[in-house]
Amino acid sequence: MFESRTGRTRFLTVLLVSAGIGSEGFEASGRPRLRNGKLKTPRRFFVRHATIAENEAPESSHLGATPPDMVAFASGYTTVFEELVCKSCQASQGEVPDDLFGTYFRSGPAMFSAGSILPPKKSLIQPKQPPVLDGEDKTRMVPHPFEGDGAVLGVTFSREGDVTARFRFIRGTPFTYERKKGKRVYTGMDSTRMEGPSAGGGLANDLPLPLYRHNLMPGLNKLRKNTANSRAIYWGKRLFSLWEGGQPHKLDALALSTDGRSMLGGAIKKEADPFGGKMIYDPSKNRALFYAVSHESKDSSIVCYEFDDKFRLIENGRIETTVPGFALITDFAATENYAVFVQPPIATNGMKFLMDKGPGRALKVEDRPSIVHLIPRPESSKQQMSLPLPIDSLSDSNLHFINAYEDGDKVLSWPWGSSLEEYQACASKKSLWRYTIDTQRGSVSKKLMFNDHCFFGGINPAVSMKEHRYIYMNVGALGADVAPPQGIARFDCETAESQVWMPENFEFCGEPMYARRATEDGSNDPGYILSVLYNGKKNESELLILQANKIPSGPIARLPLDIAIPHGLFGCFSTAEEATSWSTEEIERRAKLADKMESKGNMWNEVRSEFSGLGLRFSDMDEYGFDFLF
Repeated sequence: MFESRTGRTRFLTVLLVSAGIGSEGFEASGRPRLRNGKLKTPRRFFVRHATIAENEAPESSHLGATPPDMVAFASGYTTVFEELVCKSCQASQGEVPDDLFGTYFRSGPAMFSAGSILPPKKSLIQPKQPPVLDGEDKTRMVPHPFEGDGAVLGVTFSREGDVTARFRFIRGTPFTYERKKGKRVYTGMDSTRMEGPSAGGGLANDLPLPLYRHNLMPGLNKLRKNTANSRAIYWGKRLFSLWEGGQPHKLDALALSTDGRSMLGGAIKKEADPFGGKMIYDPSKNRALFYAVSHESKDSSIVCYEFDDKFRLIENGRIETTVPGFALITDFAATENYAVFVQPPIATNGMKFLMDKGPGRALKVEDRPSIVHLIPRPESSKQQMSLPLPIDSLSDSNLHFINAYEDGDKVLSWPWGSSLEEYQACASKKSLWRYTIDTQRGSVSKKLMFNDHCFFGGINPAVSMKEHRYIYMNVGALGADVAPPQGIARFDCETAESQVWMPENFEFCGEPMYARRATEDGSNDPGYILSVLYNGKKNESELLILQANKIPSGPIARLPLDIAIPHGLFGCFSTAEEATSWSTEEIERRAKLADKMESKGNMWNEVRSEFSGLGLRFSDMDEYGFDFLF
């Protein structure tokens, strides 16, 4: 995650995958393995470049006095066997603010035993094998929780006072096929975690996306799964769930039913082309930025996309750049002039990929700096730059940006995440760093700002690409020691002070999402923070609402969801006019219609959301410029 100050930038590392999970992934029980039932604290490393004067870490705050309940945490990776079609939510504690309007969406994996959700009882087609509980059939279990089929949570706060929740799986082709078969079919999801802690030169548990043999040799393994489980985004009246490496899935924003895969109106050129799992909002130009990375034998291609507020590519809105080497990129940042990417020093052995050795054995971390690529945006007069980063660990292979901005003509400031410790079987240490790039001198400096173990981070989207003061993030309960994401923190970039709220040791908060007040004036910190809390004792989830400027006070409202939602990934909060007006009745009607269509078999065969013959549906025309539909 990142934060920034005048002439500086800070960013915090978020580990999405491995916190508290053994490197071998799931046991037969369907739960992540723990080391003797205890949380394993990783080894420390020593900074190799003492010439960097700013790398001394602040003292840890040692947040929380009680270690997390790891059994409760592990239970958060359990298959959801029954979806939440539509629920009118009432606060069990506190009151929902009367100036909170909009819709919260979040994606995440939710099926870990393949094909384990039944179709409607009246469906014309029934699966060949019935659903089974996690662990009852090892052949149906995914190797790692992030390889589970994706589902989306939606919670609408309407202007009429309704709060309506729904939670549905994304009916992609792999989901539908495995659901029909009642077994795991897509086995090409190998990740470095399957090979143990030494795989990939020590990266075994830290690569946040599964790596595919398909990355080096397109078409070698057709049975890889687009799980659509990484990030929910709502833009231009369209809801998508993204996934690293494949086409986004378009969803109905009310029912959360699946429309199909989308080529984004032709922006994605080929069906086999990858697409990234991150969107950046540019509030100054009212645009959405995306990226994609593909790999050849000796170089990689980075594609930057820029869309207007109707989700159409702007003029010259698709920029493709070739960089040398294997660019393992899972995140990016952007400023007024640049898209910012970090390429870690990872090399591949193509022959091992060809020989079916898997990514864990074919990747190697080299002893050289990571490279930051500054790619000019459309309409920018800047030139592309590639600069080496200071190193203080094996690699920067698992970064997550919070924000980036420019300060004058000379300095590009951006916050991001960097590992502080050797990669371990359980998880690597993540901390908040500030990076400063001097584009005239071609130099990079870095400073450690917050040494406590921290995860998902974000800011008020109104200050995206601008200097911001506060960042909101998850923190573990053990201060600087590795622990699962559990509490919520606000970090002040001006004072370097943090405020924290920590739930019970069996409760775990997801990504903190900033939600602005209806009367917000665009300042840094007057809104709310939304987070899905998972209770590992009761196996249930609730949505928390906190005041952004009073984090230590805890939730001002708790909304039970009446369902156990697994630990999720990334989401968004939309204040678009339509997203503030959907009533419970309207959502329920749309959901019933979706169920009716599915029971007749319509959703057993995925319809790709693209302009092609009989595959074109009226809901797809908006991607090709038919504004009259709105």
